[in-house]
Parts: sequence; structure tokens; C-alpha cells
Amino acid sequence: ITKLGEEGVLAMVCDSTNVFVDGSAGSEAEVRGTLIPLLASMTGKVAVACFASNVARMDSVCRAAQAAGRRVCLVGRSMIRMASAAKSVGLMADLPPFISDGEAKHLPANGVLYLCTGSQGEPRAALARIAEGTHPHVSLGQGDACLFSSRVIPGNDIAIRNLQNNLADRG
Repeated sequence: ITKLGEEGVLAMVCDSTNVFVDGSAGSEAEVRGTLIPLLASMTGKVAVACFASNVARMDSVCRAAQAAGRRVCLVGRSMIRMASAAKSVGLMADLPPFISDGEAKHLPANGVLYLCTGSQGEPRAALARIAEGTHPHVSLGQGDACLFSSRVIPGNDIAIRNLQNNLADRG
């Protein structure tokens, strides 16, 4: 680590959530490559839940959506805030503009992807409100899909299972 510092590396940003899980993590390029055909094969609306702080994953989802012919609508205050921060420093700058939830309502179901907060079952996050049918602008139903782009953080398993059950109840 000292040698890296001497070579000019100022900081390291890493994920320690799965530090005790054996094996190696896949790359964002692999994630994107897997998402493109998956999203293209889905016929309904798609919601993807991920951590808003994971800008690389947000970018992968947005690029996969674009390649699959879907427009992206950000759902959740922290998702909107993080996307704005990323764009302000030049990240995700070459992506098409995000659409509003009002615009998303006028697209065919297979033309929209909702990028949502709430992958850990947080009760006030966007995905929880969608799953409960209380979100004012976004709804999912029969034929739609929700992808969780995260692992379960220990202690959140019951909240996530309840969220997934609510989504299943909606079809």
C-alpha cells in the first residue's frame, strides 16, 4: 500500500460487505453483458433495485437498458441525487437523458426501466412503495419484473423477503 502511495495513488475505494465471501467478484463489464440480453428478453416493465451509491452499477444498468431499447427513469431521491452528482463530475455524461415518471407512463411496457432505491427492503424507499402499490407514479403488475442488483446485507433478510413477497403479490 505504501508503494502505491509513492506512485501517486491517493485513495482506494472498495466494498467490504462481502469481505468474508470466498472467490472473486465479476466485473461491471460482465454485469452489463449479462443484463443486455436479459433486459431485451423481458416484455413488461422492469424495475432494477441497486444502491444509489454504486455509480458504476447505475452506469451499467443504464447502458444495458439503452442497448436493450429501454429508457431509464430514476425512482427515489437518493438515486436522482447520486445520478446528478455523477453527471456533474463527468460520469454517465454520454448516456441519453433520464425520463420522468410521467414520460415513462406513455412508453410501451417494454420500453422503460425504472432504476430504484430500496434493494435492502428499506420501508420508505421507492421500491417498497412500488411493491405496496402506494408509489404515486410507478406501478408494477402482472408480466413486469424486478431485478435486485445487490446481495442481502445480513440483518436485512426479513425486510427483503417481505418486499419480494409484496412484489410477487402484485404479479
